[in-house]
Amino acid sequence: MTAVDVLRLIFGGLFVLFIPGLAWSYVFFLRKNIDWIERIALSFGLSIALVPLSVFWLNWLFDMKITLLSTLLTVCGLVVIAAVLILARKYGWANSTFNKLKTAFSRSQKSQNS
Repeated sequence: MTAVDVLRLIFGGLFVLFIPGLAWSYVFFLRKNIDWIERIALSFGLSIALVPLSVFWLNWLFDMKITLLSTLLTVCGLVVIAAVLILARKYGWANSTFNKLKTAFSRSQKSQNS
């Protein structure tokens, strides 16, 4: 194996087996709730669960062939979705949207009861 193959193996493994799980571990657990050893172990477990399931699900649902590009885009999509959810929690977008939906739902319930 050449040096390029070794680097590709290391960075590809981190990209597929660690990064998506790390992003989703911050979605599920706040920074202070778990320590870094638990977060690393959880990151590997979440990545091993999320990446193959999402790739196979997209293959089954949309007949998207399992290629290097589709897997790359799926992993990037998982990371971006997690990042958006983290930012939504950080800046309170989720709370304001939830409150708007809650008031709209309560208004519609009141008008149906009247």
